[in-house]
Amino acid sequence: MKGPVQDGTFLDHLEELRRRIICIIAWFFIACILSYVLNNQLLKYAIKPLNNIQETPVFVSPVEPFFSVLKVVVFSGLLLSYPFIIYQIYAFVKPALSKQQGKLLGLCLLAMIVLFYSGICLSHFIIVPAGIKILFSFGAGLMEPMIAISHYLSFIIWMDLLVGLIFQVPAVIFFLGITGIIDIARLKKIRKFIYVAIIISSAIITPTVDAFTMLIVSGIVILLYEISLGLIGLSLKCKTLEDKSLSK
Repeated sequence: MKGPVQDGTFLDHLEELRRRIICIIAWFFIACILSYVLNNQLLKYAIKPLNNIQETPVFVSPVEPFFSVLKVVVFSGLLLSYPFIIYQIYAFVKPALSKQQGKLLGLCLLAMIVLFYSGICLSHFIIVPAGIKILFSFGAGLMEPMIAISHYLSFIIWMDLLVGLIFQVPAVIFFLGITGIIDIARLKKIRKFIYVAIIISSAIITPTVDAFTMLIVSGIVILLYEISLGLIGLSLKCKTLEDKSLSK
């Protein structure tokens, strides 16, 4: 199923792409300004998981406080900008798609937004605190924690982003399956390999050595993967019934 041919020249498409990129950059800049206004509150909130182990983080260079605030501002700006970025992608691609493809893409992108924030919340409220507690338990009584603020922020930001990105996988698979780019029968056939890849990826991104945290992440992603397969199958059946009714 192919979408309608988009009118206009290649340069017109480039101009449209340039305009949307400028809109994204402008929105991201505004989001960063708003984050900077609240940088003290955001920084206090970010270091809460560390406060249970170390009363306050330290810095070891004169520029470290500045770059720490910059990290928080940029990351918060990205979180605020993500839905707008997704919308701009959708608005740019939609004219080249059929009506049905446009609806499917819109649903998939909406699911990506929900899953991204769900992954961020899971990481920040469960995985990061548990990871810090377990990692700091090594050498307890023999070592005193003196965690630099830049290292700590890098740790939680990368953790949140990685889990958020992993949670995008089911939405991407659903779109590829429903548009016929990937055959659902093949997705079911390679299910066990997908499971192994999910478990390995979860083991890599989770900072803890306990299996419980890793199983939480991998279990949720596997569940979302199975839900995606179910939705693909249901959508394809509905489409088949619709085509049969139209052909009569």
